[in-house]
Amino acid sequence: MILSKLVNDESAMELIKAIGWTVGTLSFIVFIALFGRLPVFRRTPIGWIHRLLLHHIPATLTALDNYLTGKRVSRAITSLFNYLMYERHPLVMVMFIVLQAGSEVLFIPPSSGFLPSWHKFLLIPVLVAAPYITLYLSYSTSSHHITTSSFPAALTRYPYDYTLYHPHLPCRTCHWPKPARSKHCPICRTCIERQDHHCIWINNCVGLHNYSYFIALLVSISALLFYGGYTGFGILEAILQERYVPSRLTKGSITSKRWSTGLTWSEWLNIYSIVIALNARIGAVTLLATMTCPLALGFLVYHIYLIWAGTTTNETAKWTDLREDILDGLVWKAKIKDVSSEYPGPLDNRIVYDAEYYRDQMKMNGQRPEWPRREEWWLIRTRGGAQPMRLVQRKQAYGSNGTDANMQAFRGGGSDGNDLVEVVDERWLRVRDLKEVDNIYDLGVVGNLRDATVRGFKG
Repeated sequence: MILSKLVNDESAMELIKAIGWTVGTLSFIVFIALFGRLPVFRRTPIGWIHRLLLHHIPATLTALDNYLTGKRVSRAITSLFNYLMYERHPLVMVMFIVLQAGSEVLFIPPSSGFLPSWHKFLLIPVLVAAPYITLYLSYSTSSHHITTSSFPAALTRYPYDYTLYHPHLPCRTCHWPKPARSKHCPICRTCIERQDHHCIWINNCVGLHNYSYFIALLVSISALLFYGGYTGFGILEAILQERYVPSRLTKGSITSKRWSTGLTWSEWLNIYSIVIALNARIGAVTLLATMTCPLALGFLVYHIYLIWAGTTTNETAKWTDLREDILDGLVWKAKIKDVSSEYPGPLDNRIVYDAEYYRDQMKMNGQRPEWPRREEWWLIRTRGGAQPMRLVQRKQAYGSNGTDANMQAFRGGGSDGNDLVEVVDERWLRVRDLKEVDNIYDLGVVGNLRDATVRGFKG
């Protein structure tokens, strides 16, 4: 009789379905918004949905608003969106804290009667406190911002690889040469050492000195959500088991009896919906934790991959662009020692802050640079994939009195053979595969883990 009543209670079933669809839809939209722009999803359905949600649909609505109101609504929404996404404010972080704290207030008191003492007095306090501590450390640690005092150390921390990062290229906003692996954040309004990405959840950039705290935050959030989902379903199972197969009636039985034995999937789902509705505080938080845990785990797994590969979120986009340019035949490489004197960079001697200068100063003071020097290649992209050219004296290229119908250009004049001409530079080799390019920041799993975590504490 009770089973029949529970199965036929359609109102509770519809409520649970609505909660499940709402949480699932929001989780999916957040996943698309955060992950859909990554290069790995560029030619996948996830990338297409990301472009649809963030580009095509807004463009269509903007055109409609332009026709109806002269873009009044669009300007207001754009202003709000720019503030939320491109200004440094604590709104998203506060929402994150309120959501976590509210879920804990809802879940912990009614579930405490089902949990052993070591859960209540040891495990739960640790799991609850860890996200707040790591969130505070991730938010408050800002020493990765490049300042006048930290600039010399930033230049020597990582070498230029002449692939993704080249010396003598200034930041267009800060107007000083960009250290290798750094990036200017328009939200934080400063250059960031080893910039990974700007995270609105911590209201800060994830960079050199707080990356380890950010990883700890992902681990703690993933652990808390997994615990909430796993424990919540365990409590609901215990409630159903005690109601339909009480332990006092099965004591001494040699066979295992489960409340769900003999039920169809539809009956099982209906009964579960009812027990969630009757235990709304535990049930709602259990559903929320279960549906959002894959999102946190996805972030964690992605950053574990980045550590394994010796790269950052910012650099993955650069590597993807480089791979596409290689496939288009635009990329050439040459030994740095062979061409560095002829390709000194656009500012060359006008740079006061030079990485090599500070390396020399460190050596003179008896200090060792933090990063070993390596044999490196210089990579360039040419317009249309044309072979790079070089300037040589005419007599060196064609003999003292020689000429060539294929000569590309003249530089200077005179007839003594000392004038300069532009010829094909055979020192440059076309790059045909990304495997030909070495990531000098990949130090192996142990080295990458040390670089991503320990190096940030050195200051």
